[in-house]
Amino acid sequence: MIRLAKRSDLARIDALSVRTIEDMRAGGIKQWDTTYPRKEHFAADIEKDALHVFEEEGRILAAMAVLPGDEKVYRFVSWMREKSLAVHRIVVDPAAQRKGIATALFLWLFRKAESQGMESIRIDTHPGNDRMRGFLERLQFDYIGYIPSIHRLAYERLVGGAFMKRIVILGSSGSGKTTLTRMIGERLAIPILHLDTVYWKKDWTAIDKDLFQKRIRQFMREHSRFVMDGNYLHTPTFSDRLRYADTVILLCYDRKEALRGIIEREAKYKHRHRSDMAEGCDEDIDQEFLRYVYFFDTYRKQIEGIANTLAHKKHFLRFSTREALDHWLATL
Repeated sequence: MIRLAKRSDLARIDALSVRTIEDMRAGGIKQWDTTYPRKEHFAADIEKDALHVFEEEGRILAAMAVLPGDEKVYRFVSWMREKSLAVHRIVVDPAAQRKGIATALFLWLFRKAESQGMESIRIDTHPGNDRMRGFLERLQFDYIGYIPSIHRLAYERLVGGAFMKRIVILGSSGSGKTTLTRMIGERLAIPILHLDTVYWKKDWTAIDKDLFQKRIRQFMREHSRFVMDGNYLHTPTFSDRLRYADTVILLCYDRKEALRGIIEREAKYKHRHRSDMAEGCDEDIDQEFLRYVYFFDTYRKQIEGIANTLAHKKHFLRFSTREALDHWLATL
């Protein structure tokens, strides 16, 4: 259960913080010392109704403070959004780590922020805290910049789906681009387009490339909001799609995961076409297709290189595991 902390919780929260600090320092993380965060800091949070705890069977396993994101030291950072909440003093019992508690706290916070009309979550962490930096990256927080006055790295994560109007999904075959497109389309109530349905006609006959580009451009002009999937990196539509998009999602699972997805899909649709494909485009696996999937890392690096040049203009989401994707979907 996640609830507001009470003054009667202070002794347990303080003890939890001490254990967390000791564990961090044992791991070489010098973000905090034994004077911070302690009872007086958590007491101040409680007075503001800002401290929340994760409780299980009467045990407080984690705590975090959630405050308005307009602290003075934050005003020198170029944040993506103005209406924000900020996370401070998050502590998780070392004996209960890697059990999804921190993730549960943040998923709860994302929903809370959206319900309050907030647009993002802000947080800062020590440059040497690789654990937290990795955790934030898995939850799709964007690195915003360095805060010299407190020697911290600033991160921000947009919440909800309202900011996503034109979404492009890329990734290896077998990674679930089609399924993800459908899910996002349903959750955000926006039109969807599978590029394969445009490019391939009956019996695996390809459409003329100029006509392919014309139809994709027409779809994007006619829809102010959409989600579409498909790579087609070597067609002019690739740069067109990136230019139109405000959000780019890359599914970059390892090749074993992608190949597993291919095999499962082939077993399900063998000798018949999927609903998102034209008649006669029956599901089948050949060596050329498997080679494309196996060496997709080459194309992934190309996509990431282009995406990095657009990072300041587009919202770029990169998922390396299905679990990370599921966590993100839970916040839509």
